[in-house]
Amino acid sequence: MNLALIVLPGILVGLGFALVVAALVPTQPRLSAALERIGTTSVSQDTAHAATFENRVGSAVLRRFSDSPSFKIPSTDLRLIGMSVNRYLYQKVLSASLGLLAPIAFGLIFQVLGITAFYIPALFGLPLALGGWFLPNLLVRDQAQEARTEFSRSVAVYMELVGSERISGAPPGKALESAAQVGRNWAFVRIRQTLTEARYAGVAPWDALEQLSKEINVPDLGEIAKVIRLSGEQGASVYETLRARGQNLRDRLLNDEATEANKATNKMTIPMTLTGVLFMLLLGTPFVLDAFF
Repeated sequence: MNLALIVLPGILVGLGFALVVAALVPTQPRLSAALERIGTTSVSQDTAHAATFENRVGSAVLRRFSDSPSFKIPSTDLRLIGMSVNRYLYQKVLSASLGLLAPIAFGLIFQVLGITAFYIPALFGLPLALGGWFLPNLLVRDQAQEARTEFSRSVAVYMELVGSERISGAPPGKALESAAQVGRNWAFVRIRQTLTEARYAGVAPWDALEQLSKEINVPDLGEIAKVIRLSGEQGASVYETLRARGQNLRDRLLNDEATEANKATNKMTIPMTLTGVLFMLLLGTPFVLDAFF
């Protein structure tokens, strides 16, 4: 028996699985690394090569399937979680390739060991490849849903901060920027970046926030923009309005969390019931066997 035929497919499968996990697991960007890159055009060769390979794969997939009506890219979710289209398509190709090649590798191992014919495990390659192709869709959707909920929590705080700035006498634009300086999480950073870009571009800050709310599909941020636009154009008092909307948003988020918790509890009811039934069957089995035998 050739040991290489057993070890080599296992190594290839393990390496492919590690690459898929590394590509799919979301990572938090380091702000210090981003600041160090400001003002310089030098990029490490490894990072440039990886990015170039991802871009080549993603661009090839985009050119091949862009005209297909069933090929849809979740652009809004990708913008929210900060993932490029090329990286998203690269992950789809990577996970689909692993799903296709893993059964073939296991088929080689099983045939060498004499367990079964090569083609039997290999038949699972196409279904697994299809599932791997759609796996990044589910992961991106879940990540975007969590990010959108977290962003809404930050918006609830941001509403009251903006209201406090306005009641202190700050102009509308200054109130939006000053309130955004308070938070340190990624949602506040995203708002600050948007306001900074709007200031240099000569765009009204409330218009920039409203555009951002549409891009990432967080309507609550657009509510702030509408209220501040009203106060900027008509001089209306907005403190109580923003405070009330912030409280309503927090209450809504808490209700959503309670609903999700109840759904999770209900989902556990069936497994717990089945576990109890199986346990009772195990306890009753000796008595049944003793009665018949």
